[in-house]
Amino acid sequence: MNFSKGYYILIVLLLILLIGCSKSQFDNEDGQFTPAQTDIVSKHDGIENLTRLKEFIQNVSKGKEDKIQVVSYTKEGDPIISDITFNVETLEVTIDTSRDEYGDNTIKTHQCKTIEVIKNEKNQDEYVLTGCSGFEIPYSLGVD
Repeated sequence: MNFSKGYYILIVLLLILLIGCSKSQFDNEDGQFTPAQTDIVSKHDGIENLTRLKEFIQNVSKGKEDKIQVVSYTKEGDPIISDITFNVETLEVTIDTSRDEYGDNTIKTHQCKTIEVIKNEKNQDEYVLTGCSGFEIPYSLGVD
């Protein structure tokens, strides 16, 4: 088959148009974010998929590569999405606040040293990232 350059350009343009007009894989028909069943969801009343979060922490402590996605919600109900990857040497955390109506609407990546479980002032287990570039206080993933 001998196709002209115009045919290939048309195909590429159609693909770009199709991709550009499609909804985000994370948004439902209402444009609202819906976490995947495998996501760790941190709400004000606890953590869903806590077993997976603990497994991730254990893998990090053993030096085993792993990655998770943590979805936490602002008090207004907007999702903050944190993708956390452990590559044996470091924890890379990408924080997406683009769906937070009152946030800074950014996607930033930080390097962190550790993930820990600490007791907060209410004597609850809190899961935090520490030693992160870009912010000094521990980054909380949620409270159980």
